[in-house]
Amino acid sequence: MRSIWSKDVATAVLIIVLGVAVLLYAQGHYKFGSFRSPGPGLFPVLVSGVLAVVGVGLLIQALMQGTAPEDVRFAWRPFILILGAIAVFAVTYPVTGVAPSVFLMVIISSYSDNKLPLKNKVLLASIVTVIAVVLFTMILGVRLPVIAGVW
Repeated sequence: MRSIWSKDVATAVLIIVLGVAVLLYAQGHYKFGSFRSPGPGLFPVLVSGVLAVVGVGLLIQALMQGTAPEDVRFAWRPFILILGAIAVFAVTYPVTGVAPSVFLMVIISSYSDNKLPLKNKVLLASIVTVIAVVLFTMILGVRLPVIAGVW
Protein backbone atom coordinates (compact mmCIF):
# COMPACT_ATOMS: atom_id res chain seq x y z
CA MET A 1 0.00 0.00 0.00
CA ARG A 2 1.32 3.42 -0.96
CA SER A 3 1.93 5.94 1.82
CA ILE A 4 0.27 9.36 1.63
CA TRP A 5 2.77 10.96 4.01
CA SER A 6 4.53 13.96 2.47
CA LYS A 7 5.83 17.32 3.67
CA ASP A 8 2.58 19.00 2.66
CA VAL A 9 0.49 16.45 4.55
CA ALA A 10 2.74 16.72 7.61
CA THR A 11 2.50 20.51 7.54
CA ALA A 12 -1.28 20.44 7.19
CA VAL A 13 -1.65 17.98 10.07
CA LEU A 14 0.63 20.14 12.25
CA ILE A 15 -1.44 23.25 11.47
CA ILE A 16 -4.68 21.42 12.26
CA VAL A 17 -3.33 20.06 15.56
CA LEU A 18 -2.01 23.48 16.58
CA GLY A 19 -5.29 25.20 15.69
CA VAL A 20 -7.43 22.67 17.54
CA ALA A 21 -5.12 22.65 20.59
CA VAL A 22 -5.20 26.44 20.93
CA LEU A 23 -8.95 26.47 20.33
CA LEU A 24 -9.58 23.92 23.07
CA TYR A 25 -7.22 25.69 25.47
CA ALA A 26 -8.81 29.09 24.85
CA GLN A 27 -12.33 27.72 25.28
CA GLY A 28 -11.40 26.09 28.56
CA HIS A 29 -9.42 28.96 30.08
CA TYR A 30 -10.86 32.24 28.77
CA LYS A 31 -14.30 33.77 28.75
CA PHE A 32 -15.57 34.00 25.18
CA GLY A 33 -18.06 36.84 25.64
CA SER A 34 -20.03 37.98 22.61
CA PHE A 35 -19.28 39.95 19.47
CA ARG A 36 -20.91 42.98 21.06
CA SER A 37 -18.93 42.57 24.28
CA PRO A 38 -15.94 40.35 23.50
CA GLY A 39 -14.09 38.55 26.25
CA PRO A 40 -10.40 37.66 26.29
CA GLY A 41 -11.10 34.30 24.62
CA LEU A 42 -12.86 35.59 21.51
CA PHE A 43 -9.75 36.45 19.47
CA PRO A 44 -7.78 33.24 20.25
CA VAL A 45 -10.83 31.09 19.50
CA LEU A 46 -11.51 32.82 16.19
CA VAL A 47 -7.88 32.81 15.04
CA SER A 48 -7.29 29.19 16.04
CA GLY A 49 -10.55 28.14 14.39
CA VAL A 50 -9.50 29.83 11.15
CA LEU A 51 -6.07 28.20 11.47
CA ALA A 52 -7.64 24.74 11.83
CA VAL A 53 -9.93 25.34 8.82
CA VAL A 54 -6.95 26.49 6.73
CA GLY A 55 -5.11 23.34 7.83
CA VAL A 56 -8.01 21.17 6.66
CA GLY A 57 -7.96 22.96 3.30
CA LEU A 58 -4.22 22.39 2.98
CA LEU A 59 -4.65 18.74 3.91
CA ILE A 60 -7.33 18.24 1.26
CA GLN A 61 -5.14 19.95 -1.33
CA ALA A 62 -2.09 17.87 -0.36
CA LEU A 63 -4.07 14.63 -0.56
CA MET A 64 -5.59 15.53 -3.92
CA GLN A 65 -2.21 16.38 -5.45
CA GLY A 66 -1.02 12.85 -4.85
CA THR A 67 2.65 13.70 -4.63
CA ALA A 68 5.12 10.93 -4.01
CA PRO A 69 5.92 10.26 -0.36
CA GLU A 70 9.00 12.05 0.88
CA ASP A 71 11.38 11.59 3.72
CA VAL A 72 9.96 14.05 6.24
CA ARG A 73 12.72 15.37 8.48
CA PHE A 74 12.46 18.02 11.12
CA ALA A 75 14.50 21.17 10.46
CA TRP A 76 16.27 21.66 13.78
CA ARG A 77 18.43 24.63 12.84
CA PRO A 78 15.57 27.02 11.95
CA PHE A 79 13.57 25.79 14.93
CA ILE A 80 16.39 26.48 17.39
CA LEU A 81 17.32 29.82 15.79
CA ILE A 82 13.74 31.13 15.87
CA LEU A 83 13.15 30.00 19.45
CA GLY A 84 16.51 31.50 20.39
CA ALA A 85 15.57 34.78 18.71
CA ILE A 86 12.35 34.93 20.73
CA ALA A 87 14.32 34.24 23.92
CA VAL A 88 16.83 36.97 23.03
CA PHE A 89 13.94 39.40 22.52
CA ALA A 90 12.47 38.48 25.91
CA VAL A 91 15.81 38.98 27.66
CA THR A 92 16.93 42.16 25.86
CA TYR A 93 13.61 44.06 25.71
CA PRO A 94 13.59 45.21 29.37
CA VAL A 95 17.21 46.37 29.08
CA THR A 96 17.41 47.86 25.58
CA GLY A 97 13.83 48.66 24.53
CA VAL A 98 11.71 47.63 21.56
CA ALA A 99 13.84 48.77 18.62
CA PRO A 100 17.12 47.01 19.47
CA SER A 101 15.28 43.88 20.66
CA VAL A 102 13.19 43.56 17.50
CA PHE A 103 16.27 44.21 15.35
CA LEU A 104 18.24 41.45 17.14
CA MET A 105 15.31 39.05 17.00
CA VAL A 106 14.90 39.47 13.24
CA ILE A 107 18.65 39.22 12.57
CA ILE A 108 18.97 36.00 14.59
CA SER A 109 15.86 34.39 13.11
CA SER A 110 16.93 35.35 9.57
CA TYR A 111 19.94 33.04 9.92
CA SER A 112 17.50 30.13 9.60
CA ASP A 113 17.66 30.87 5.85
CA ASN A 114 21.17 30.27 4.51
CA LYS A 115 20.44 31.87 1.15
CA LEU A 116 19.71 35.40 2.40
CA PRO A 117 22.77 37.70 2.18
CA LEU A 118 23.80 39.72 5.24
CA LYS A 119 22.82 43.08 3.70
CA ASN A 120 19.30 41.74 3.07
CA LYS A 121 19.11 40.46 6.65
CA VAL A 122 20.04 43.90 7.97
CA LEU A 123 17.57 45.56 5.60
CA LEU A 124 14.81 43.17 6.66
CA ALA A 125 15.56 43.74 10.35
CA SER A 126 15.57 47.51 9.85
CA ILE A 127 12.23 47.51 8.04
CA VAL A 128 10.57 45.22 10.58
CA THR A 129 11.95 47.34 13.44
CA VAL A 130 10.56 50.56 11.94
CA ILE A 131 7.18 48.90 11.30
CA ALA A 132 7.04 47.54 14.87
CA VAL A 133 7.90 50.90 16.43
CA VAL A 134 5.46 52.85 14.25
CA LEU A 135 2.67 50.31 14.68
CA PHE A 136 2.87 49.85 18.43
CA THR A 137 3.95 53.26 19.68
CA MET A 138 2.45 55.68 17.16
CA ILE A 139 -0.59 53.95 15.64
CA LEU A 140 -1.76 51.82 18.58
CA GLY A 141 -0.46 54.20 21.23
CA VAL A 142 1.15 51.50 23.36
CA ARG A 143 3.62 53.04 25.80
CA LEU A 144 6.77 51.03 25.14
CA PRO A 145 10.38 52.13 25.53
CA VAL A 146 11.63 52.38 21.94
CA ILE A 147 15.26 52.64 23.08
CA ALA A 148 15.62 52.23 26.83
CA GLY A 149 16.65 55.44 28.54
CA VAL A 150 16.55 57.48 25.33
CA TRP A 151 13.08 57.43 23.75
